[in-house]
Amino acid sequence: MTNDWKLILKIILGSAALMMVVIFGLSKMSGTGTNLTTDQSILLDGAKLVKENGETVVTVVNFSDMECPACKRAHSLIGGLYSDNIPGVKIVFRHFPLGIHKNSIITARAVEAARVMGKGFEMIDLLFDTQEEWTGESKIEDMLVEYAKSLGLDEKIFKEKLNSVEVAEVVQQDVNLGNSLRLSGTPTIYVNGEQMAVDFVMDKVTELLKKNNGN
Repeated sequence: MTNDWKLILKIILGSAALMMVVIFGLSKMSGTGTNLTTDQSILLDGAKLVKENGETVVTVVNFSDMECPACKRAHSLIGGLYSDNIPGVKIVFRHFPLGIHKNSIITARAVEAARVMGKGFEMIDLLFDTQEEWTGESKIEDMLVEYAKSLGLDEKIFKEKLNSVEVAEVVQQDVNLGNSLRLSGTPTIYVNGEQMAVDFVMDKVTELLKKNNGN
């Protein structure tokens, strides 16, 4: 083998090795933020949409955008954490509406308005289930009112909460937190402070619960 070919082979092998390192690194990340681990007290500070059952073993914090298709998929994968009320699991939903989505902010406010009225998680489920109906719609507020009514919420009170400073401040608080964490997209999910891709969340939760139970 000539020296030229040896050099070419070294370059090819080196590039392949570098690519493997990059792929492995990306597999460890959600791809939506720069901080891989974060103090849980920071992630939980001021959180409003929280569900927990008994002494917490696993805490899952989900930064989401109601108009984000990937967030809808994520919700389908980890939604059981909200609805099943699993012992030992604390699930936290936080807003990170993206500017590329026309109705991301108002739907985040709709979730918070519903939360104040006792139906926050139900509104999350409903908006993700109907995402294709309202995405990009101009008369979104009318649609949100109808969704609220379908959940049994009072129309007048919902409208007041939807447009209230109180609700806007809660959403902005979550956005500020996301920005401080340098999140660049959604969904961004943390399990016990470790950021990970949504496809691995349920397995990680199961692993941590089993470990806590001595299995």
